[in-house]
Amino acid sequence: MDETSAGPGAVRLVHDEDRDRYEALDGDELVAVLAYGDEDLSPDSGDGGALGVRVRDLRSTVVAPERSGQGIGSAIVRYALDDIRGQGLKVRPTCWFTRGWIGRHPDYADLLETPPSTSDQEG
Repeated sequence: MDETSAGPGAVRLVHDEDRDRYEALDGDELVAVLAYGDEDLSPDSGDGGALGVRVRDLRSTVVAPERSGQGIGSAIVRYALDDIRGQGLKVRPTCWFTRGWIGRHPDYADLLETPPSTSDQEG
């Protein structure tokens, strides 16, 4: 399990590979989860992928209601994306929160399985 924390009073961010999720913990209390699934892209599947490229589908981000608005969702998404970058993976943000977060942080757009086209950014 990989983990990090941002300092005193901060949640501890953990990558639980056995459960295919990233977690935010406050002591022993689970306060947020970002669930994912991995798959290999293949050039013959029509998904435009290159052989040997792995994509991490970020499926769902859930923060405990009493902890909402404290930046925990943003922290866990950033932690996950930094981990994905470090592993050389691509990302598919099917989770609406993660998709919106990447849209507001274009320095992570290079991780997208299919980068946004210029027509997607216009309008």
